[in-house]
Amino acid sequence: MTDTLRELAAVVHRMSGIALRDVQLGSLRAALRRVDPALTPEDILQDGDPLRRRAHLDRLVDQVTVNETFFLRHGGELEDIVWADMVARAAAAGRVARVWSAACSSGEEPYSLALQAAEALDTARPAIDVFGTDISGTALGRARRGVYGTRSTRLVDRSRRKRWFTAEADGLRIGDDLRAVVRFERHNLVRDAVPPAGEMPFDLIVCRNVLFYFDEPTREVVTAALREALMPDGLLVLGTVDRLATPRAGTTAAQTDRLRRAARTRAERPAARPAAHSRAGGHTAARAVPPAGGEAHAAFEAGLHELSAGDPGAAVSALRRALYLDPGFAVVAMQLARAYEALGDLPAARRAYWRALRLAEANDPDARLYDRVGAADVVATCRARLAALPPL
Repeated sequence: MTDTLRELAAVVHRMSGIALRDVQLGSLRAALRRVDPALTPEDILQDGDPLRRRAHLDRLVDQVTVNETFFLRHGGELEDIVWADMVARAAAAGRVARVWSAACSSGEEPYSLALQAAEALDTARPAIDVFGTDISGTALGRARRGVYGTRSTRLVDRSRRKRWFTAEADGLRIGDDLRAVVRFERHNLVRDAVPPAGEMPFDLIVCRNVLFYFDEPTREVVTAALREALMPDGLLVLGTVDRLATPRAGTTAAQTDRLRRAARTRAERPAARPAAHSRAGGHTAARAVPPAGGEAHAAFEAGLHELSAGDPGAAVSALRRALYLDPGFAVVAMQLARAYEALGDLPAARRAYWRALRLAEANDPDARLYDRVGAADVVATCRARLAALPPL
C-alpha cells in the first residue's frame, strides 16, 4: 500500500504541484477515503478511463487541500492596491484594468476584489475585468452559482449585504453588478500556461495561500511565472503565509551563508532569560510584533532563511531559540511546526501547530502578528496543516 500511495502522491504532485512527503501518506490515504471509502490507489493509477481518472484526482486534490476562504478576507494584504491609479493607467491605454485572482477556490476573493474596486471608485460597475481561476471544477461551480452561506459572508456588514447581494433561502446571492465584471475559468497553475491561454498580461494578480502547499522548486517556478504575467507596472499580491514560505526575493547565497553563521553563533551563546509577557487566561499572550532589532526577531529571520534554503534541522535550532526568547510569538511557532514537518518529526510538528493555534486564537482575528500576517492567517494555516497530518 505504501508504494502505491507514494506513486499516487507523485501523480498528485505532477497534476497540482501539491507536495506530499512520505510522512504525509497517511493524510493522503484519509483523503482517498473521503472521496470514496471503497476507492484504492490502484483504482486511480490503473484506471483506463481518462475522464473517470481525472474526476477522481480532482476530488482527491479537493480533499488534500483545505479551502478556507471568505469575503473580504485578510484585507491588510490588499492595502497596496490603488484602484483609481490602476484604472486610470488602463484607460489611458484604451482598455479596462485586468485583475487575476489565481487559485480562487469558490469565488469569494474575485467577487470581493470587484466589490472593493466598486467602492473605491464609487461606481456600481467599475472598468475592470476580474478573472477567477482554480484547479477545482467543483469549486468553480460554486463560484459561478454565486450563493454563499453565513461562514463565507461573516465579514460582510448590513449595508454591503443590501447593496451588493440578494437574500435567498440558502444564503446571499451575488448581485448583477458584481457578476458583470467577474468571470471564471478552470486553470492549473503548475501545468497550464501563465498567463492562461488567450489572456493578456494583468495589472493585478492576487494569489493567496496556495503556494504554501507546493515544494520549494514549484513555488519558485510559479512565483516567477506570475511575475512574468504582470504588466510592467503591475502588482503581484501573495498571501502572507505564502510569502513566509517563499524565499525572499534577491537573497544571494552569500547572504544566506551569513545568516546561517549568525544563527549558529546565537545558538552557541549562553541561554538568555525569556522576555516577559502578559498572561491571558493562564496562557502566554501572543505578541503583536516582536522588536525588529531583538534577538528573537533575528533568530526568526535566520530560521526562515534556513527553511527556505532546505536545511530544516538548522531552521528548527534557530526557531526554537526565537520561541524561547519570545514565547508568545505565534508566527514562530507556526514556522517551527513547518520545519519539524520537513524533518519528518510529526509529533513535534503537531505540538508546534497546536501551540501556534492557541496563541493566535487568543487575539482578535484581524490582529497583525508579524509584518502583514494576521491572527486569522495563522489560525487558518495551522488548522489546515493539522487536518493534513496523518492521525496519531
